[in-house]
Amino acid sequence: MLTKTNDLSSMLSPKSIAVIGASGDKRKIGYKLVSNLKEIGYEGKVYLVNPRYEQIEEYPCYQNITDLPLNIDLVLVSVSSAKVMEVLEQLNERQVRSIIILSSGYAETGEAGAKLESEISKFSLEKSIPICGPNTIGVANFKERFIASFSSLKPAADDSIAFVTQSGALGTLSYTLSKEIGIGFHYFVSSGNEAGTDFFDYIHYLAGRQDVKVIGGYLEGARDFNKMDHAIKACHENKKPLVLMKVGNSKKGAEAATSHTASIAGNAEIYENYLELNNIVRVSDEEELTDTLAVFTKTVNPEKLGGVALVTQSGGAGIIMTDRCEERKIAVSELANSTKMKLNQVLPSFASVKNPVDMTAQVAQSPEMIIDTVEITLQDENVDSLVLYLQMTDEKFLTILPRLSDIAKSSNKRLIFCWSGISEETKEKVLKHRDICWIPNPTRAINALSNVRKYYRNNRGIEYGKKEKTRITDEKHLKINGTLNEWESKQLLKEYGVTVPKGKMITSIRDLENEQWTFPLVMKAVSSKIEHKSDYGLVELNINSHEKASRAYKRIMENKKACHPTRELDGILVEEMAPVGTEVIVGALNDETFGPSIMLGMGGVFVELMKDVVIHPAPLNHYQALKMIKSLKNYQVLEGVRNKSRVDIEVLAEVIVRISEMIIDLGDSITELDINPIIVHEKGKGVTAVDALIIGK
Repeated sequence: MLTKTNDLSSMLSPKSIAVIGASGDKRKIGYKLVSNLKEIGYEGKVYLVNPRYEQIEEYPCYQNITDLPLNIDLVLVSVSSAKVMEVLEQLNERQVRSIIILSSGYAETGEAGAKLESEISKFSLEKSIPICGPNTIGVANFKERFIASFSSLKPAADDSIAFVTQSGALGTLSYTLSKEIGIGFHYFVSSGNEAGTDFFDYIHYLAGRQDVKVIGGYLEGARDFNKMDHAIKACHENKKPLVLMKVGNSKKGAEAATSHTASIAGNAEIYENYLELNNIVRVSDEEELTDTLAVFTKTVNPEKLGGVALVTQSGGAGIIMTDRCEERKIAVSELANSTKMKLNQVLPSFASVKNPVDMTAQVAQSPEMIIDTVEITLQDENVDSLVLYLQMTDEKFLTILPRLSDIAKSSNKRLIFCWSGISEETKEKVLKHRDICWIPNPTRAINALSNVRKYYRNNRGIEYGKKEKTRITDEKHLKINGTLNEWESKQLLKEYGVTVPKGKMITSIRDLENEQWTFPLVMKAVSSKIEHKSDYGLVELNINSHEKASRAYKRIMENKKACHPTRELDGILVEEMAPVGTEVIVGALNDETFGPSIMLGMGGVFVELMKDVVIHPAPLNHYQALKMIKSLKNYQVLEGVRNKSRVDIEVLAEVIVRISEMIIDLGDSITELDINPIIVHEKGKGVTAVDALIIGK
């Protein structure tokens, strides 16, 4: 829910602006802020503060902040970091509604700067004034002809795109690249150091805007997981795709992200899994980012799912795109026989009417063939998207642009136009047709198309905004100290409804002999001080008689004395052997960014050699737990392979939910949990946690 602090209408759609530190010196940032407002044609009221000038660019100057009128929507602060707090206090007296601090010299410079930044954060929170920055290049709302920035951003095409960036330089690069393919941003936000308003505050606000169709962003790290989670939910509830270039994924990249904007890059695997499971579109570079925004903005989402049709004048380009489609898991449609018959009627006899459709170079002599081919292919019921590839031949193909634009406008299917190797003059003529989604090469087109198709496919059948079910376990307020041994860990798991083997802790051979056991048994030494017990002969399996149980007990005690003579045992755990099944690992950790998080992995060789794991912040609901399970690389093992039956996936999902609720209850007192393995039995027979370790602070 938006509060006064993150209701950003006054910052992103201001009706009045003041500039503190305005300057008539054209070399200074204070001048550029003023000249940008003048040049873009901002229609709101502008107030400048600088006692040395009467006016700058025809805007009146005030001697002091105290002379300003009350309730100005937005104030741009361009003074040294040492003077900022004094300025903020004066602005609070004038009851300003939002502030942008453009100066640098804060957390990115070290301890002293971090202290100044914390004072800004405290001010923003206490006064309920949203603050952008410091160390930002500013914001813009190009449709409303407003720019609060010293950058050289110029208005471009008017598209319903909002863009938020944690790097001013990468943000302006993305803006430039978008202009090159004929799209423009409605909103542009450089979040800077985020002392007051952070990246996901902007995302949350923009998700609710009716004038935004898609949101793009450059993200180094989230500062507040709850804000990120709520913002992403708002995007889904408002049907706004979120396309992120998330960087800082490598160890060195994370270090660079921290030094760049004092952001915490967080655990890369958790980011990857969290964004994937929440259907956020991840892109790997700046071009894929802007290309994907273009396809979201300029193409429709077909009601009926199908495959892609590839129409080219080059067999080679068709092969490239087909290969890329396979890599990106896009189905290349099998065209209907009726479609092929119609194509044979309009194309040369030596053309290929299979998909990809190769019109051949003959179309250079008869450009109308291109339009006929596109129209016929789009009518195929097996096709939901079409990529048209042409190369060079600038003048001859210009004639098809009006009709191609009409098709793009009227079709209920996606159409992407790749016209490669053309002159700048020809490109400008293409971009004048605003309904055409133009991407300059086939690989980029398929990458962007893949991202958009995947987003809409994953969204089908999901109702965002529905109230989630309540917990499946009773909420508890628990704290643990130190490391729990296996017996203690399993007793805690049992409290949350997780099945563990039937067993008992014993402290003497007399205890063993006095019990009535159901064989076969497993026997383990129990101690929170000893790891890897099986390496020291402290675990005995498949014990099938009282006599063998006595011998196993004695062996464990002898091995313990030999290997760990000074470490005390808490006892010996005797349990019934769990039924066979497929092994998985469930773990938990407390991540710096995401807080308590659940890890799921395939057991045995899969986790050790293939690193087949997925991690997600807790708590999870049943749907999210199932998505986690299905995102494992070797998920098919759980479905049943090589004559093995499907295992109890539904119960595994329920157990993951129960464990996620447990670690939420444990809060900061838990640092790590390891249930290795959980045995997942055949469908209908549940799961068993056969080993467990919980480590507290």
